[in-house]
Amino acid sequence: MKHQTLLALYIGLAAASPLNAKWQRVPTLADKPLASGLKGLASNATITGSAGFGRANSLLSDDPTDHVDIAAGNSNAVINFGKPTMINRSAFANDGIEGRATLSGSSDQKGWAVLDEKVFTSSDRDITFAFAGMQVKFVKLEFALSKGGSIRNFQLFGGDKDKDYYVKQSKDGKDGYPVNFAGVGGSRVLYASPKPEGDVDQAMAYNKFAFPESDERYRTLIYDLGQVRIMNEFGSVHSPRPVRFEVFAFEKLPEKEDWRGRLAFNPTDFQQREPVAAAEDTRGLGYLKAKPKSTVKSRYLALRWEPDFNPPSFGVSAPAITGSGFAGGSPGSGQGGPGGQAASNPGHTGNGGASVGDAGNAGNGGGTGGGGQGNGGTQDGGTQDGGTQDGGTQDGGTQDGGGQVQSSGNPFVGSPSSSGVGLTNTPSSP
Repeated sequence: MKHQTLLALYIGLAAASPLNAKWQRVPTLADKPLASGLKGLASNATITGSAGFGRANSLLSDDPTDHVDIAAGNSNAVINFGKPTMINRSAFANDGIEGRATLSGSSDQKGWAVLDEKVFTSSDRDITFAFAGMQVKFVKLEFALSKGGSIRNFQLFGGDKDKDYYVKQSKDGKDGYPVNFAGVGGSRVLYASPKPEGDVDQAMAYNKFAFPESDERYRTLIYDLGQVRIMNEFGSVHSPRPVRFEVFAFEKLPEKEDWRGRLAFNPTDFQQREPVAAAEDTRGLGYLKAKPKSTVKSRYLALRWEPDFNPPSFGVSAPAITGSGFAGGSPGSGQGGPGGQAASNPGHTGNGGASVGDAGNAGNGGGTGGGGQGNGGTQDGGTQDGGTQDGGTQDGGTQDGGGQVQSSGNPFVGSPSSSGVGLTNTPSSP
C-alpha cells in the first residue's frame, strides 16, 4: 500500500509540473521585418485597380482582421507602392478560398515577373510566398479559384525594418492613425507558451505562431512593447475554431531569476489578475476583436487563447494590439529596447504632444532630436520650422498642442483636424 501511495504521488507531481513550471524567455530578435505598404505607416501605397475583389483596399489595412472578398474564377488586384520597394515575402490568411494564387512584380506595369505561385485548398489556413528579393514599384496579386471566400492579413515584407520607424502617440493616445503595436514600434515577444512549432525566430519575426498539441489550457504570448503604449483594441486572426481570448496588462512584468540567473515568468501570476479585455469566437470564425472598458496604458501585454477543446494544433496568424500614433524617424535612445528598460533620457514632451526621444539629429534623416533644435528652425512650444523627419522635410510645419502639419516629406497624407491634433483622414474599420 505504501509503495502504491508513493507511486500515485510521483505520478501526480509529474503531471502537475509542466502546468506549474516557470516559463523561460524566448530569444529576442535584434531586428524585425516590417510589413511594407500598410496604411498608417510611412507609405503612399494605393490600390490602382482590381477585378473580382470586394473591399480591395483592405489589402493595405493595418488591421489584420479586415477581410477582402474574392469571387470564384479569375480575379486580380494591383498595388502601387509609389516608389521602388524591395520585397522578398508575402502572406495572407485563407478564409475558405480554394485554387491558385500568383504574386508578380513590375517596375512599370508593362512587364511582370512572377515572384511565386501557390496552389491550396480551402482548409489551408496560412498561405506564404517566399522568393529572392526583388525591387518593384507594383505588385499584382492574382487568383484562379474554384471556390470563393475571403482572405485576411495580407502582408508584403522586404527591406523595411521596425527600427526604421519610431511611432509616437499623443498624451491621450487618441490622435493619429491606427497602429498595430504587435508588429511596429519596437515590440518583441518575450514569452510564448507552449513553445511554438517550427522555426521560433521566424515565428517571432513575422508574428505567426503554430502552437502544438498540449495539455496546457491556454496558448499565451507576452509582449514587451518597447515603451509604455496607449491601446484601445485587441484581437487576432487564428485557427477557425471556437476560442476564448483574454488580454492582461502589466506595468512591470513580474519576472524572477531562476537558479541559472535567467529571467523567468510564473504563469500562476495570471490567477491574481483580471484581464483588461476579453472576447470569444463562439462560431470558430477564425478572428475576433476585444474592446477594453477604458484605454489601456502599459508596456507589457499578455494575449491568451483558450480553445474550446484541445486541438492537434492551434495557430495564431496575426495578433492585434491596436492604438493610434504617428510615424517618426529612427527610434534612437528615446525608445526602450525590446526586453530591456526604457531610456533614461526620454526626450522632450511638447504641450499635449507625445514624448519624442533623443533620436539623433534632425536634418540628418533621423528622428526629431531631443535637444529641441530643428534644421534651421527651433522647437518652441511645439513649433518646428523646416526640421526634418525620417529623411523627409517638414516645411513650415507647426506642432501646437500636439497638432501637426507637414506640407512635404509627410509619411501620412491628410490634413489637420479642427483641434489641430492628428489627421482627419484616418481609415475607418469595417
